[in-house]
Amino acid sequence: MSGTVDINVLAFEEKHLISIMMFLSMNGECRKIEIYENVSSNPRIPDKLDRLETLGLITQTPRSDSRSITIGLTEKGKIVAAHFVELDKIIKNI
Repeated sequence: MSGTVDINVLAFEEKHLISIMMFLSMNGECRKIEIYENVSSNPRIPDKLDRLETLGLITQTPRSDSRSITIGLTEKGKIVAAHFVELDKIIKNI
């Protein structure tokens, strides 16, 4: 095993990506405004959501009944988020 780390794992060093994943894991599909209200109102949230979508971890779907966007975890995203939730539990119990 080499000493390098896969660049996709390093993507999570960016602020709020893990928080977004954990929020979606615990709350299910939500509107983008709910990310702003519950995770961060950082103006770069759209870039962060695009990054997670590029990694194949979330979907962003325009709602037909309004101008809002629904954010949801993909199957791959659910697996990754479950690992973050489990890590959080382990750390809290130490």
